Amino acid sequence: MVAKGLLVVALVIGWGAPVCAEPIRIAYSGVSASGTPVWLAKEEGLFAKHGLEADLVAVRSAPIQVSALVSNEVQFVRGSASSMLSAAAQGAKLKIIMSLFAERASYDFLVAPAITKPSDLRGKKIGVQDFSGLLWSLTMLSLREMGLDPQRDNISIQAIGDSTVIAQSLASGIIDGAALDKLQSARLQTLGVKPLLDLSKIALPSSPFMCAETFVQKHPQTIENFIKAMIEASAFMRANKERGIALLQKYLKVDRQLAELGYKFLLDDLTSYTFVTPKGLKTAQDIIAMRDPKIVKFNVEELLDQRVLTKVVKSGYVEDIERRYKLRS
Repeated sequence: MVAKGLLVVALVIGWGAPVCAEPIRIAYSGVSASGTPVWLAKEEGLFAKHGLEADLVAVRSAPIQVSALVSNEVQFVRGSASSMLSAAAQGAKLKIIMSLFAERASYDFLVAPAITKPSDLRGKKIGVQDFSGLLWSLTMLSLREMGLDPQRDNISIQAIGDSTVIAQSLASGIIDGAALDKLQSARLQTLGVKPLLDLSKIALPSSPFMCAETFVQKHPQTIENFIKAMIEASAFMRANKERGIALLQKYLKVDRQLAELGYKFLLDDLTSYTFVTPKGLKTAQDIIAMRDPKIVKFNVEELLDQRVLTKVVKSGYVEDIERRYKLRS
């Protein structure tokens, strides 16, 4: 009878499965292809598999993301390194724990059909999500690369909404330019919008995951479980094309053809894991310094704590999970 009882318990909870999942909240800044691994981890039960009960929340404002992290209203943010760097330089105790994407800006700076050269942007309007996040940083970087200055050249930079709203505004002529990801770029080019600058050769952290420093210190096992779930989500995404395409269609509201293109772009940048580097953060710091020169005094390495990621990588977990998904022999 005892043996039978143990068998029943094993069947109910599963050998090695967590009896009680730990609740966490994950904030993300907007709907884009780079959010796919997080949505996949939720829908495919990968967070639950690693002992986490994840609630995903959209928080588009970088200051609210920071406030939510510091107050422990959310435990993880997938967002902009630039926003977190600005907040950390002002005293917020934050840490970047990992990324899943290659450290480059896979974005285009797009312009309205009537614009043919950088100087045509003088006196025009450019859309961003806010004045500290990734799209703002890429916009400022683009203008610098093209020899333009917003004040000198009378360029109006307007915070109008997330990337979806920005794309719609550019297509309808409400704004004249914007930095958007490669999928949005491909879609808008069918409507006559043109890429004026390819930003993909610039080293910049892409969609890193961040936590409050106190949370990292007090909950290393939760950090480890989260990292393992995200590494598995990346493997799942790379091994299951149809599931990836379906997620892109669902969340980005695009047709099959664009979703297939989006999946291709995603695979160009999606990695097993990525260590965010001081070099990439220094690029972000240089951009922010155009608005806030005092930030150059901040040591960007203080924003990094990737010790748990190092532990997971050294354990052989990545190789094991990728063999399971037949990504390596």
